[in-house]
Amino acid sequence: MTKISKKQFLVISLMLFSMFFGAGNFIFPPMLGKEAGVNVYEAILFFCITGVALPVLGIAAVAKSHSMDNLVRRVDPYFAMIFTILIYITIGPAFAIPRAANMPFEVTIAPFISTENQSIGLFVYTLIYFIINYLICINPSKMVEMLGKILTPLMLILIVFLFISNIINPIGEFGPAVGKYASHPIASGFLAGYETMDALASLVFGIVVINAIKNLGLTNNRVIVKSTIKSGILAGAILMSIYMMLAYIGASTSSLFPDVKNGAALLSNITNQLFGGFGVFVLGTIFLLACITTTVGLISSASEFFSGLVKNTSYKFWVITWSFLSFCVANVGLNALLTYSIPVLIALYPITIVLIILALINNFINSSKLIYRTCVYVAVIMGIVNGFDAAGIKIPMISEVFAKIPFYDIGLGWIIPEILCLMITYIIHLFRKKDGI
Repeated sequence: MTKISKKQFLVISLMLFSMFFGAGNFIFPPMLGKEAGVNVYEAILFFCITGVALPVLGIAAVAKSHSMDNLVRRVDPYFAMIFTILIYITIGPAFAIPRAANMPFEVTIAPFISTENQSIGLFVYTLIYFIINYLICINPSKMVEMLGKILTPLMLILIVFLFISNIINPIGEFGPAVGKYASHPIASGFLAGYETMDALASLVFGIVVINAIKNLGLTNNRVIVKSTIKSGILAGAILMSIYMMLAYIGASTSSLFPDVKNGAALLSNITNQLFGGFGVFVLGTIFLLACITTTVGLISSASEFFSGLVKNTSYKFWVITWSFLSFCVANVGLNALLTYSIPVLIALYPITIVLIILALINNFINSSKLIYRTCVYVAVIMGIVNGFDAAGIKIPMISEVFAKIPFYDIGLGWIIPEILCLMITYIIHLFRKKDGI
């Protein structure tokens, strides 16, 4: 087979879409819209660069490299192991799993519990939630896969319905941009896309897409990469449309709900305003089932990875470990989780972006160790210092020097050093190649 059929193309595109259409990501565009207000269009456009385009490019980068391991090993085997572990922990028990677990609680349960009972309510809810996750992971069933196939279209329909209802019967209006979206809407939107964690996930789950395409009968790597990119463009276009709808919903109600602190609570309030308590119940139920399918997949994949990495440990041991740790982390609450995740993502994303770019231009740089190591390690240093700054921790002397780098104050100080590193190391690489070194 030299190419996939239109039907197969659509199937792969929808599979890619569902991978990036995690229920936990719903909370970011509405909150972006609320805070960006009249600046929502430029903010959501740059949000989609890191939240949509970058994950699609990540899948393509893994396809070109045959696997994530092949890609990151171009830097160094030890770096590859450490970076892969960090990715799994970040999109696993540290942030993504607890965040997805928290979202249905914030939408459906929290609005009906008094402030003083929120903690105990969250404790009971997350205990039940992760017991269910554990039982499903230990006894895998096609039911979860079937739920995913049903719930993705349901969530799509619900969001489109919410969007149309808000246009026909608007409940608010666009307000002024606030905070960082008033002064730097483009950079703020770009950085907000980090919170989806989809670029990190694309490196881990890229192999799933590659295998799915290979199972259709394709063997030519060039055709596989081309098919992946084409499918990714369609998946990204759908995802971008959904994110823009959600951002518009948030922006058009930015004058309402001033005390709302996260996108889950905002969606709950908007749905309640449009459809009442029954609407909130339907929204929460769909999100709950969708989040379970997401977190079960994340716990299972992390458990499989670590049971293979650490000798004499079983899959069941890691399922128990990740479920328990996720339960503990989830009880800090959604607002705290979102706050704590930002410094970590600011540290990891420059590395991820650099790896993806290098993989995509690998034919020109010939897997050069000099280019990979220099660019990636500079990204590591920039990311760590920027991450500490985002956490409010200043490194003596170093933070002061880094603060003078262009765009550093808006979290993008790594861009100029990376461009310079790539240019300089590429020139050196060309001279070495010419001299046969």
